[in-house]
Amino acid sequence: MTICVTGKIATGKSTVSKFFVGKGFEYINVDELGHKAFEINKEVIKKTFGTDDRKEVGKIVFASEEELRQLEKIVHPTMLELLSKRIEELKGKDIVIEAAIKRRLGIKNCDLTITVVASPETIRERLSGRYDEKTIEEILKRQEDIVEEGIVVENNSKIEELQERLEKIYEKYVNK
Repeated sequence: MTICVTGKIATGKSTVSKFFVGKGFEYINVDELGHKAFEINKEVIKKTFGTDDRKEVGKIVFASEEELRQLEKIVHPTMLELLSKRIEELKGKDIVIEAAIKRRLGIKNCDLTITVVASPETIRERLSGRYDEKTIEEILKRQEDIVEEGIVVENNSKIEELQERLEKIYEKYVNK
């Protein structure tokens, strides 16, 4: 079985993915594939943005929808290629794919999709130590296309409550 976990930043996608890893699933993190795709395409990125420093490129693309789309045109095909290779390597095994931008990337090979959601206040609180308020707003604005699909799991409270919800999903859809 292949489960795709999606959702906006700081909703708890990694926590949900780790739950399934604990149940024996192999883990693929699409963000990590994005980092590899960035490295593979560094020359093109430097020509396009004037820098190949990830943080600098990040500032550029989060400030402009057009620049973000430009970066995505460069790295998304490589990300999908890396994802396909990894899925092929894990053929026959249960896989959990953590992919915030599942829909934007066009990832279709999911038997089950779980969207993790949290209130905007919870997300801002979780991000407050990492980013300033303006950056958080820009990130959230760029994630408006991350919409609820599949099974929606709310994650605004304690980890124990999330674990209980995930156990129910596991029993109903996976361990049947």
